[in-house]
Amino acid sequence: MKITSLKVNMFLNAVKGLMNILFPLITFPYVSNILGVNELGRYNFAVSIINYFILLAGLGINAYAVREATEYRYNKRKFNRFADQIFTINLISSGISYFFLILFIIYIPKFQNSSVLLLILSLQIIFRTIGVDWIYTIYEEYLYITVRSILFQIVSLFMLFTLVHSEDDINYYALIMVVSTAGSNIMNFMHSKKFCKFHLTAKIDWIYHIKPIIVLFAMSVTITLYVSSDITILGFLCDDYTVGIYSVSTKIYSVVKAILSSVLVVSVPRLASLSGKNNTAEFTNTAKEIYQILILILVPSICGLVTLRRQVVLILSNKNYITATSSLALLSIALLFCLGAWFWGQCILIPLKQENTVFKATVISAVLNIILNFILIPIWKENAAALTTVIAEAFSFFLCRTTGMKYIDLKIDIKYWLKILIGSSGIFALSYILLPFSNNNWLYVFLVFSCSVLIYLLIEILLKNEMVTSFRLMVRGKKRD
Repeated sequence: MKITSLKVNMFLNAVKGLMNILFPLITFPYVSNILGVNELGRYNFAVSIINYFILLAGLGINAYAVREATEYRYNKRKFNRFADQIFTINLISSGISYFFLILFIIYIPKFQNSSVLLLILSLQIIFRTIGVDWIYTIYEEYLYITVRSILFQIVSLFMLFTLVHSEDDINYYALIMVVSTAGSNIMNFMHSKKFCKFHLTAKIDWIYHIKPIIVLFAMSVTITLYVSSDITILGFLCDDYTVGIYSVSTKIYSVVKAILSSVLVVSVPRLASLSGKNNTAEFTNTAKEIYQILILILVPSICGLVTLRRQVVLILSNKNYITATSSLALLSIALLFCLGAWFWGQCILIPLKQENTVFKATVISAVLNIILNFILIPIWKENAAALTTVIAEAFSFFLCRTTGMKYIDLKIDIKYWLKILIGSSGIFALSYILLPFSNNNWLYVFLVFSCSVLIYLLIEILLKNEMVTSFRLMVRGKKRD
């Protein structure tokens, strides 16, 4: 089976990640006006509850399956046996998740008031299970995943404008949101026959599977609590206004992080495969290339976000939220450590089966973040929440990197960093030159973004950045073919 270029996979997954972000951004203004504050609040509360049950049903199965099965993806007999066991475990965990959900609905009055809504949204649990996304990650079927995802997002968008016309249509809206993923999952299950045919099995090697699955599940739980703690503590220690200001910053931060992290996700199965084959030299070379690509994209993205933070806040909200620019600047810096930690944890340590180290780093960072939040938020409010995120992400990055360097020598030449920094400085210069257009936020952002990309790439080509020149040569070669 032909393996797609890693750079192509990165691009395709970035496109999919971007569409997953754009879809809710397109639908939210319409939905907020139609459903109204109360019904939208009820919907978001139900979503937050169901997400915990989705987490329980998923355990750490996706990450575990990608790590374990990638090394024998071409051994059909072994892969089929593994896939049957993982699919069966996932169905069992989904059943347990539904059991607890029903108990909560029966015994908690708050849930009873939204029982129909919760049950509709809970369909995501079973559809995610049969969606077996991990198979498509293992076999690097990113073109299929991207096209399928965009197709059902378009279908859902059409259904939204056709069926949702008043606040009484909240259940229709919930069902449409389920359809946006359920359709993709059903297609996944049908298409999965290309790789293997699933069968339920009683022959599960629980001793082998359960420990790493639980560790990865615990990591997911910790990350969920870690991500949510800032706003939760802000809500307790401050007021709704402060939470609203910080929500704008975190929304922008999350969007940028999701786009950039989607570039990294595609590298995990490739690295897991090389690790499974004990191919140390190729593992190191591939990891270094991925790290350099990450730096190439990440540093100018941070510079661009810091430069345009005022305009971005005004575009996504209004002038009442303008104080969010300070916390957004801090969160922009956190991106460097966050994605650095993600690289060392998910791309290096987990393929090397060092998930316990990643788990410890996540737990310690989460505890540090929560403690610092309680100390600093009463003083600096939303800026404190952003600062504690920077500190916690930096700690996680340095801990994962220090451990990772024991297994792989991945030092980036200082000259490479200098080339990236020189190129990124062009973004600041360009934003100053284009200041006369800053009265129009949309025009200014468009001009700075589009011109910055060109200037940055031109500077890197002139400085002979090997990542940019190799990609340029690859494109030229394909055109000649």
